[in-house]
Amino acid sequence: MTNQINSESAEQIGRPIIERIIKAHSDADYGQLVELIPDMEGKLLEEEFIEAATSLEPLGTVASIEYLGHFSKVKEHLVLWRVRYELAEEDVLWHLYLSDNEGEIKAVGLFFDL
Repeated sequence: MTNQINSESAEQIGRPIIERIIKAHSDADYGQLVELIPDMEGKLLEEEFIEAATSLEPLGTVASIEYLGHFSKVKEHLVLWRVRYELAEEDVLWHLYLSDNEGEIKAVGLFFDL
């Protein structure tokens, strides 16, 4: 059976991935991020990652991760997440890009809005 990302499966497939990515940011663990999203190596320098992870520190720990939706794109899938932090006044929107080429699901990109 082939793994495919669609509106019905995106949350179930994406949740464990985004949780691990957010933990990598909380731990400022660049190696973990690159393991989860190999395409980020070379595109996102470790110094840039540490800066991004540091920008999340004042928000405190994650209070909740809410699935917002799935958008099918030409070569990938965009899965959106609303993340609430214990000390933040506003939510953070995380964009997770997934690929399901040849039945293999992998994270291929990431972005978050502060």
